[in-house]
Amino acid sequence: MTDHRDQPLSATAFEPAPTATETIAAEKTSGGQPRWVMIGLALAVVLLLFVFIVLPQLVSPNDPPLPSAATNAPASSGSAAPGTTPTSSDDAGTGTGRSPFAEAQEGALRREAQEVLQSLLTLQESLAKRGAPSWGEPAYSQALETAGKGDAAYRERDFSGATKDYQNALDQLRALEASLPERIEALHTTLVAEIERGALLPAQTGFNALQEIAPADSRLVALETRIDALPEVTAALETAAAAETAGDLSAAVASATQATRADPQHQRARQRLTELQSALTRAQFTAAMTAGYEALSGQRFADAEAAFARAAKLLPGAPEPQSALIELEQARTQATLIALREQGAAAEAEERWAAAVAHYENALKIDGLLLFATDGMARATPRTALDQRLDAIPKEQDRLVDPRVLAEAEASLAEARDIPNPGPRLQAQMAAAEQTITYAKTPVAVSISSDGVTDITVLRVKRLGTLTQQMLSLRPGTYTAVGIRDGYRDVRVTFDVRPGQDNTVAVSCVEPI
Repeated sequence: MTDHRDQPLSATAFEPAPTATETIAAEKTSGGQPRWVMIGLALAVVLLLFVFIVLPQLVSPNDPPLPSAATNAPASSGSAAPGTTPTSSDDAGTGTGRSPFAEAQEGALRREAQEVLQSLLTLQESLAKRGAPSWGEPAYSQALETAGKGDAAYRERDFSGATKDYQNALDQLRALEASLPERIEALHTTLVAEIERGALLPAQTGFNALQEIAPADSRLVALETRIDALPEVTAALETAAAAETAGDLSAAVASATQATRADPQHQRARQRLTELQSALTRAQFTAAMTAGYEALSGQRFADAEAAFARAAKLLPGAPEPQSALIELEQARTQATLIALREQGAAAEAEERWAAAVAHYENALKIDGLLLFATDGMARATPRTALDQRLDAIPKEQDRLVDPRVLAEAEASLAEARDIPNPGPRLQAQMAAAEQTITYAKTPVAVSISSDGVTDITVLRVKRLGTLTQQMLSLRPGTYTAVGIRDGYRDVRVTFDVRPGQDNTVAVSCVEPI
């Protein structure tokens, strides 16, 4: 049984035991019943009082369900009320009330209903503070009606039904709460539109509604500032309109500027200011266009561009500055192409073939059909490739040990010799390439020594096998010899072959595995 230390115990009804005299009298009255029978009856009375009076008070609604033995008690013939536990047949027969297990089950159902109700009341209070009774209809009233059904079921002790109704009402209010962001944005959009329209009273009404439904919205401060400035904005725009009608564009611009300062976010005021400023600066626009064309005729492209840009800024959207800028770009492009043609020709004359290709490529990016650029590319591109190959031959003479590399070098030299009227740079490149190729083709004697048991292979040359001493004739360059011997670690020896030096190489496997 559960320990009830948190609940006070109520006094148990108690019948005092009969005195000896009363016992004797009772025995005589009853026709001589034995004394032990009377004692047994008194104990039975006390036990019944304890079970049906004291014990129910010890079992509170907060107690957990009793052991499963009580659960398996046979159900009564009648149906139990919703949310309650049917009483056992013993309880129904004696009429002494429901069992402690039934009371515990009912208490658990009651607590569940109260927990859902608490969540429902919290959400309902929050929505009520945010004006849901006005903007949330009919969903708000429907949720309260559903909650009322739960109250009725709770009063009838149908705690399961009450929990269901409370949960349905809670779900309805949660759906209403989920619609708040959309409602807030729609209200904000309407409020901004009223401010732009200059409608003070509707704007104030919309602000109050937004403040009620979204009191923590960070935009409220800015909106309140805009509403406070609305009378000043409206008056300034009216003054600007009157000044424009009178032909005083300077005063109109000043009034429109005042309106935009009062509310920098007011789109209509800003648009009006732009229109008035455009009218005021039309004369400046004409002067700027004139200055731009004067600069263009003198090929002062930077000055012309600045003047046309200034005109476009003074009168946005006017077609004249755009046309002038197009004309300016055409003149600038023509001058650029002339300069690229001259630079390409100069680079060819100086045998700076890569620079010539770059100039012609830049010209073709501007106009892919330029004849001087396509012809220049046809001349300069192969010369650039040849120039690079000839420069690489002396720098990579060690690679000429490879027959393919040597053949490419010889082909490049032959191509250079076929060019008529070579310039100074090409002549110097051919001389250097010829000297390098001659050096690379002249064999050098190389001595390979070993221990007689190591199998030796000179990569890209041939396999020598086992040897103690052998002479090879190799062209200058860098070589690699590989030695292999059973039971020993392989060795790789890289060596350079050069004329005029000791070209002796030892290759032996000496490290056992």
